[in-house]
Amino acid sequence: DFLVNNATNNVVTNPGTGSPNKLLFVVNEAPTQDFSIAVSPTSGATNPGGSLTATVSTTTTVGAPQTVGLSATGAPAGVTVSFSPSSITSGANSTMTISTTGSAAAGTYPITINGDGTAADHSTTYSLTINGAPGCSGTNGNDVAIPDLATVESNITISGCTGNGSATSTVAVNIIHTYIGDLIVSLIAPDGSAYVLHNRTGGSADNINTTYTVNLSSEANNGTWKLRVQDAAAADVGTIDTWTLNLGGGGTPACTGTNGTNVTIPDNTTVNSTIAISGCSGNASATSKVEVHIVHTYIGDLIVSLIAPDGTAYVLHNRAGGSTDNINTTYTVNLSSEAKNGTWTLRVQDAASIDTGYIDSWTLTL
Repeated sequence: DFLVNNATNNVVTNPGTGSPNKLLFVVNEAPTQDFSIAVSPTSGATNPGGSLTATVSTTTTVGAPQTVGLSATGAPAGVTVSFSPSSITSGANSTMTISTTGSAAAGTYPITINGDGTAADHSTTYSLTINGAPGCSGTNGNDVAIPDLATVESNITISGCTGNGSATSTVAVNIIHTYIGDLIVSLIAPDGSAYVLHNRTGGSADNINTTYTVNLSSEANNGTWKLRVQDAAAADVGTIDTWTLNLGGGGTPACTGTNGTNVTIPDNTTVNSTIAISGCSGNASATSKVEVHIVHTYIGDLIVSLIAPDGTAYVLHNRAGGSTDNINTTYTVNLSSEAKNGTWTLRVQDAASIDTGYIDSWTLTL
């Protein structure tokens, strides 16, 4: 009793051989300042190119209010998260705005909202759903690594498109890989049916930039479609760069075109590649897509522009990227002032010496 009664709190001592060691109950001291964080609503859905807002609220739970900085993690490609204001005093609220681009991939993503306080840190989660673009076509431009001896998938969700696919549906596939003879590439319909597009042909050739025509007339348009890529041999690896599915039925199909003819880009020269669009009424979309594949050893040399049928130029790439090799990018362009029909031109200017390349392929979706 004497040892216990006269012991010092939170201290372990050894009074000598044969004497008991005693650790008295150790109490974690309560914080002198703390807060909680919440978001309302806790989830939301938007189409690609849309935006959402939610209220981030904080409450002082212990002691005096403290300054809390707000940030977010977990946003996928094509999504930005901002806060107004980005720093608040606990007890106050902030408006969170989630903005998406037209290329944001369909899916559900957990967004972590972080509150970094001067005395404590807390977080909460918002569930973001990006709908599949309405209509009978879709593009997924998110890169998916293809490791050796692995099978990977990339999804496109189709909604708002009645009926079945067309007997002449198209699948435009752009895969970067150093030995395409390793690959088996299949389109997987929402019901699980597999349509093989590429089956270990091409040997040691690099990359697949091909548009396949597939009879999908037995398949319902709406649902999640998958591009499945199997690497069936060792040594070489790659990436699904982008792919576009055009079911061409049930609704108004997208007005699209592809030019896969190589065009050499010499030093200090401007070259053109054209796509003619016909049979499409009205003007193009505010979120039209220009998918560009250029092989070049110094992309900082290049100015890449889309030229509309009326001669208006839309600059896509302007000497950025320095010594990086190749452009494999899908650009979103507001072409709502442009009539769809006519000849569209991809213009590439090489504005410096030494490095050269070629236009490999490009796809225009209006």
